[in-house]
Amino acid sequence: MRASTLDLGALGRAPHLAAAGEQDTLPSRYRWPVQLLSLAAFTLAFFGWLNETWLFLFDNPIWLNRYTEYAIILTFGIWRIAAEMNAYTRRRLVILVAVVTGFWWFIPLLNPIYEPYVGFLWSQPVFPSLHVPGTLTFFLVLGLVFLFGRRVICGYGCPCVGIRETVGFAFRDRTPRSDWARKLRHTKWLFFVWYAGVLVVTQYPPNSWTLSFVSGFYLVVALTYFGTFFLAPLVGNRAYCRYLCPYGATFGLLNHAGFYDLKMDAARCIDCGRCEQACDMGIPVWQQGKAAGRVTGLEDCMGCARCVVSCPTDALEIRDLRNVFRPALRQDASHLLRRAAAPELPARVDSRAERLSLADIQSEAARCLDCGEPACRGACPLHNRIPEWLALAAKGEIEQAAALMHTTSPLPELCGALCPQDRLCEGACARVKQGHAAVAIGAVEHAVTEEAFARGWRPSLAPARRIDKSAAVIGAGPAGLAFAEAMNRAGWNVNVFDREPNVGGMLASGLPPFRFDKRALERRRILLEQAGIRFELGAAVDAERFIALRDRHEAVFLGLGARKARDVPLPGRELGGVQDALDYLARVNAASDQRRLAGKRVLVLGGGDTAMDCARAAIRDGAAEVCIAYRGTPDRLRGNRHECTAAAAEGVEFRFLHAPLAIEGESAV
Repeated sequence: MRASTLDLGALGRAPHLAAAGEQDTLPSRYRWPVQLLSLAAFTLAFFGWLNETWLFLFDNPIWLNRYTEYAIILTFGIWRIAAEMNAYTRRRLVILVAVVTGFWWFIPLLNPIYEPYVGFLWSQPVFPSLHVPGTLTFFLVLGLVFLFGRRVICGYGCPCVGIRETVGFAFRDRTPRSDWARKLRHTKWLFFVWYAGVLVVTQYPPNSWTLSFVSGFYLVVALTYFGTFFLAPLVGNRAYCRYLCPYGATFGLLNHAGFYDLKMDAARCIDCGRCEQACDMGIPVWQQGKAAGRVTGLEDCMGCARCVVSCPTDALEIRDLRNVFRPALRQDASHLLRRAAAPELPARVDSRAERLSLADIQSEAARCLDCGEPACRGACPLHNRIPEWLALAAKGEIEQAAALMHTTSPLPELCGALCPQDRLCEGACARVKQGHAAVAIGAVEHAVTEEAFARGWRPSLAPARRIDKSAAVIGAGPAGLAFAEAMNRAGWNVNVFDREPNVGGMLASGLPPFRFDKRALERRRILLEQAGIRFELGAAVDAERFIALRDRHEAVFLGLGARKARDVPLPGRELGGVQDALDYLARVNAASDQRRLAGKRVLVLGGGDTAMDCARAAIRDGAAEVCIAYRGTPDRLRGNRHECTAAAAEGVEFRFLHAPLAIEGESAV
């Protein structure tokens, strides 16, 4: 049974919940008051245009006319500039808001300047007439786009981009990125053909047909321009630019024809996927860059450079006319952000023997690249929100990081200490592709939870309300505890039964004490009891009691564990001194005498985690010599890499390509 409160998330990077005054390169998710405020601003801009063109409800007041949009851009622009965390994007926003406010609002409103026009003058255009085909400004912009790319207008001077970058920032995370969404981008070419027709017919005197043709074009442009405001919660903030804008289509063609280019150095790319996540136009930057060494979908690139500045390895660079005269110029993230080449961060802290200090937690967590498609999360069976809590830990927000860990993992302090990260999250870390050690995800996870507990923080495990349903959990191992917590969060009344006097199952009896502090299990039991879960320990459940529990509860969970040892059918298996791993480890956990094997030679068969536990426990039991015999090669060892390394460092001898045939001895080995 699966509780509805468990949010395992998606494989990709989920947008993190951001405060209103916080905006980063990757899309964020904002609370509904911020989204409602943005929609209200969109609505005001729309009614300003309606009032001046159709409704005429008010006599062209400054707060409700076609200039209302620019006032909104200025207001939200100040907010956005203050909230923006990326230095390059902040500078670009300053220019964008200043240009839109000055050239599109103040100059036309305070001192209208009429532009010269090439062709028959249908109506006198007011400077700046960037989108009116035939004005001098229009041709000047076309020339600049040819030389420097579409960013000279879409990145720094377009009011359409201005309102979507400022008011629409709350909806960046809604950009559709599927194949069908990308194919729909071709719809803008229909509007481009219409736009090209307007450029032609306006060279001649107007007649009834051409008047309808031109006025119909501008009406459709206005309706789609303002209409997509209200679709932003569904399709993101750039739907108009991506699918409908005829002006953007014109500039996009010049992106291909001119000097503008967006190149990728595949040797530097670590496949983190940040570039694709950062692109509000949904361009598959990483896919195209890896395939062709450059972004081939330049017609959609608006030159915001979010993909470039989001790249942690300077793999992406912008090229334009300047590269003709300065071939060595690299307009990569370091260049645009005006930063020195990032120094190599210290290697991971690889020991779990003692808890990391706060400084170690922060420095190790800061090594995370915050990949757009985090492979660590995809490799985690729980899909833990690893980049997000690493970011919190890097800032020293330990309690917040611990709380986020608990949203997907019921036992983060144990997972951090015991999970085979080298085969899962750390094995998928993008740092490895750089040739460096992976971020020590497990060590940070364990240290963060322990540090939070040491500060007095406790997770909120109690349900919002109770429902009239109950569940019995048989077995207080990790599976039983996880199920009990999930059902308790969902409001069920949960009773846990176990024949052992302590919780933890195999964690308590099958793992040696040096692997982790067993007191964490008792602490977790107390937390669950405080959340409303009832434990009955030291109580075996026989067939009769099982039937009674089944009749009394709506659900029964069997978390019985894998307590049956794997037998090795070798001659001499019955000799004295031969024992299976589970029995030996149970005695290790139960006994206080740590010198039971003093002076003895111990042979351990196998190469998994249990074999490493037995070998390292035997060393601590005083064995004179401990040897692991494994039938495979070193690269085939199934044990956790950290544990294998620790065993070798503690003096365990490894013999590879050794398959046992028999155990010899008279009455004992």
